[in-house]
Amino acid sequence: MSNYRYMGANGSDDEITVIEDKSMFVKDGDGNWSPGFQFIDSRTVKAHPFIIEVLIQDSERLWSMDEILAELESEPVN
Repeated sequence: MSNYRYMGANGSDDEITVIEDKSMFVKDGDGNWSPGFQFIDSRTVKAHPFIIEVLIQDSERLWSMDEILAELESEPVN
């Protein structure tokens, strides 16, 4: 079973989608604000750009939106 919302999309089970959201902040018990994140579903995370920056440093491969759209356009429709 695919972990993707779109039938034509595919990939490995360990991939996640990260959506940048500059408004993602969390307040700790002392009232201090820091960058935050929130899971939308099991494979999608909304995160502040500072958190995304750290994730990018440890990633093996990044896909641009152009690459994703080109891949989806090249797959046959069933």
